[in-house]
Amino acid sequence: MSFRGDTRGIGVVRLFLTVVSSIGLGIALGSSFLIVRGPFLGGPALDPFPMMGALAAFIVGIVVTSWGTTRMFGIGTGA
Repeated sequence: MSFRGDTRGIGVVRLFLTVVSSIGLGIALGSSFLIVRGPFLGGPALDPFPMMGALAAFIVGIVVTSWGTTRMFGIGTGA
């Protein structure tokens, strides 16, 4: 039984990858707000260590979103 060939519904794997992509996008958006709010939105800038943490979270969010979407659409699988 192949989950990728499931034409009757969304499929369990596709649903899981959608959730993973959404979580990664939420992490990226939340951390980018923390990075941008000081210089561009008139709020206080973060201290250096929290700023580096927000930058690391942003990079992790982008990687998780990219992984989830490429797996969901089958990019690079050769099929």
